Amino acid sequence: MVTPELVSFSEFYRHPVEFPSGSPDAYIGEITGKDSIAAIFQVANTNTIQNLFGIGVYQHSFFGNALEPVEHFQFLEKFFLQNIRTPLSAAFLYLDVAFLFDQLILRTMATVQKHFGLFSPCPPCHLFFHMMRIPIARYYGITQFISGEREAHGTRLKFNQLPGILSLLQDLLEQEGITLVQSIRSISDDEKIFALLGPSWQSATPYRCSLSGNYYDEQGKIPFHETAMIWALRVFYYPLFHRVINYVEKEHKEPSGDWIQEAVKQVVQLVH
Repeated sequence: MVTPELVSFSEFYRHPVEFPSGSPDAYIGEITGKDSIAAIFQVANTNTIQNLFGIGVYQHSFFGNALEPVEHFQFLEKFFLQNIRTPLSAAFLYLDVAFLFDQLILRTMATVQKHFGLFSPCPPCHLFFHMMRIPIARYYGITQFISGEREAHGTRLKFNQLPGILSLLQDLLEQEGITLVQSIRSISDDEKIFALLGPSWQSATPYRCSLSGNYYDEQGKIPFHETAMIWALRVFYYPLFHRVINYVEKEHKEPSGDWIQEAVKQVVQLVH
């Protein structure tokens, strides 16, 4: 059953979604815009997907159609029912990580600028969303994630999806025992994405982020060095997020703001 209700970590652990545990062919599917759905279809073209747990995520900078992830997952379920003969066991969770996003990414803005000489919320946001799905994945014994990240969107590059950053995301998730499947990473042509989605695809009214495009300068270029952001992701954001998901798995709830600020201090001490 797909519902639009936002669910916190504590609510999830109190009332977990019914889903098979320990299945080796199970996937966590990132559920956002069209690329996330196309990525799942791309995997289904070459692998049997029998168990799919879709996770949409919410944070405060999103605006517009909050039901976009729900509507896209409903399309996905209908597509599998009509076009793929293998039975699909599917579940969906709309995870509320707004407080954690504010504390871990926005409130650490000055800290990151001070120690790394740059700040953009978008690359750490991608890592953050992936890692916040890990407690859910571990609850069900799932070790494979499907994401819709692409190195290029036509001729347009995104700071959070440059090749080095996408490879780093895979490496960091691997340290958590997760295989991050970036199945459409090399597809830059939107027409090929729509071909994967098929003729019945209808995009939901979009759910947008007010922080989108913050990394472009007045000339429409990305002035930041990819290597600097990779370093920040590796030595600051990843250890910080790792501490948080360990807390979530142990306490079955998100940590407090005070706990997070203490964790920030601990990670900063290790940076240098």
